[in-house]
Amino acid sequence: MKEGKARVELGDGLVQYMAAAEETVHELRAADSPLLKALLQYDAYFRRDVWDHVSPTSAFAFVLFLNAYQMFLGAARMALSGHPAAVFPLLRTALESASYGYLMEQQPALSEVWGNRHRSEADKKACRNAFTFDKAIKGFAHKAPDIGRLAKEAYEGAIDYGAHPNLKGVFGHVSINEDRPDGMVAVTYTSLYGSGHHETIRGICACLDFGFAIIGIITLSGPTATGKLQNELQALNDAKEAAIAAYQSAR
Repeated sequence: MKEGKARVELGDGLVQYMAAAEETVHELRAADSPLLKALLQYDAYFRRDVWDHVSPTSAFAFVLFLNAYQMFLGAARMALSGHPAAVFPLLRTALESASYGYLMEQQPALSEVWGNRHRSEADKKACRNAFTFDKAIKGFAHKAPDIGRLAKEAYEGAIDYGAHPNLKGVFGHVSINEDRPDGMVAVTYTSLYGSGHHETIRGICACLDFGFAIIGIITLSGPTATGKLQNELQALNDAKEAAIAAYQSAR
């Protein structure tokens, strides 16, 4: 290996990134991907059906639920672009947003704590102490143990895939070539993957898993769960599992 100054090559940067991302989205849509169909089904449920089961007593809770959906959209856009490492920070934030709204619904007094966060250091400390994912999801287990378990696993698992900069999340996208004819070592970091790559599929599947958990947390934030809601959640879960199975069988 030669010693000397490293050379960094980043191609055409943002222009190249946008072109590659759009190409992946186009290919996924043209292929009529079952995963994309399921993702669109989840989006339709977010837009049309979620709110039939939600009547937040707190305006803050309602806004947090809306924020969860918007962050979900951002994550879906990244997933369909083939950029999985950018998916998980957004999904984790979306899940936090939904869970904090859920916590407010169970403890209305916490709305004031959340709203006062930026008034002083003491208020900030009180808010940070009151709002943690573990505290928010703790009371959810008795309503829907399976969804609660999925939410916790997804929240913790997101760290390994990009929500925090760690060895697995970063170096999972790094390749090293020590056999170059010029004697240098090439270190390649891949951010965008093609429409059929397993990393792209991982990102879309994550959107479905997180999306199901987020929908469950929001719709079950009220005092009762109707039979209609239970049937709808089951249908969403079945759609998710069928989409994943269709991809696996095709592989």
